[in-house]
Amino acid sequence: MKVLTENTVIIIGVLGALAFAVSLITEVLKDLPGIKKVPTKALVILVSLIVTVAALMVYVAYAGVTLLWYYVVLAVFGAFVVAYISMYGWDTLKELKDRFIK
Repeated sequence: MKVLTENTVIIIGVLGALAFAVSLITEVLKDLPGIKKVPTKALVILVSLIVTVAALMVYVAYAGVTLLWYYVVLAVFGAFVVAYISMYGWDTLKELKDRFIK
């Protein structure tokens, strides 16, 4: 539990960075000819899965950590959190801004 509380800021920062990357990639990809037919939320989930697992692979290579199977499973679960933040985080932030800043 102590490790989680010490690294909470890092975890939130990584989730935010991944959500931002997913949002940017989705904005670029959603107007491409073959991808226009795919629902945007499905595209966000797919991009989130790819980006999150790729980020795990980069971290494992950088840190020299052995890749275990459950790291990948946890990254897939984390990808759904990143996708949720990407899909609804900006709308919520805009709604709060509009509500409190006139």
